[in-house]
Amino acid sequence: MWDSVLGHEQNKEFLQSFLKAQARPHALLFCGAEGLGKKKLALEFAKTFLCLNGKGNDGCEACRLLNFADGNVSHPDFIMVERLPEKRELLIDQMRDLAKQAAFAPVLSKNKICIVEDADTMKEAAANSFLKLLEEPPEGWLIILLASSEDKLLSTILSRVVKMRFNPLTVADVKQLLLARGVDEAESEVLARISEGSVGAALNLHQQQALEYRQTAISFLEVLPLELPLNYLAGRAWVEKYERSEAILFVKLLQLLLRDMLFVKVGMTANLYNCDMQENLVVLSDGWQPQGLKQSLAAVNDAYKALETSTGVRLVMENLALKIDTFRKE
Repeated sequence: MWDSVLGHEQNKEFLQSFLKAQARPHALLFCGAEGLGKKKLALEFAKTFLCLNGKGNDGCEACRLLNFADGNVSHPDFIMVERLPEKRELLIDQMRDLAKQAAFAPVLSKNKICIVEDADTMKEAAANSFLKLLEEPPEGWLIILLASSEDKLLSTILSRVVKMRFNPLTVADVKQLLLARGVDEAESEVLARISEGSVGAALNLHQQQALEYRQTAISFLEVLPLELPLNYLAGRAWVEKYERSEAILFVKLLQLLLRDMLFVKVGMTANLYNCDMQENLVVLSDGWQPQGLKQSLAAVNDAYKALETSTGVRLVMENLALKIDTFRKE
């Protein structure tokens, strides 16, 4: 069942048992990194859960209304709570609106289902408002929370849900999906590794043409150490012209390159992310001390944090490049 969702067989088995159970928990937490298939499985499960014949295969009126593939969801017993455009968190008003809907019984199906995406972005006020719904769940409701980090959820919320962990997929599984989507063999192998088991991340990296950004990062590492750092950085697109999302991608790829260079340096080459360029990694790591690579990785982590704030992209990228150049010279 739910074969369109790759992997997560243990979670699928639990959900199949859930459908048959007499006594059910009223809230589930799908927890794991972005892009692992949490939302897709939640939607497919919702279709089966609300299906009048229990199959979720468009065999009833309820299924026809749950047309997720075409984005046409008009089912009165299905509720989707998502972040509003340009907002970084779920808002307390959204939680209040959700609570108001608790007064309405199921219409077409025997149950109602509510999926709360990015549940771990709720601030305390919104979380406390949502908590009231969990404490007094409406009859026939099932709530599924989707979260990347359970650590950001209130302990009082965690105590009222059944947690389902979504682990990264294997490289082979991610590669299989990419090949099925028409990505060529060589790119599929690399993206399957650098996406760290996330199908969503792999597809995004393909759409973002990540390997082109990687080449820019490689070119920077190839010219180190810099004789005139500020002269070199002046006018570089990745310093001065990248949007924040582009800068984050560049920093991510730079991090993976530095990580692989460190592994090459200490003789651990079995699980390189950039598996297609081992010989180049040997050349890039020449002249580096392991400590310098570790310090550079720490600087990359700091850059990530800065890019997630309102700090200027140019300032972050320039400081990062200067730090890495300094660590290369030590």
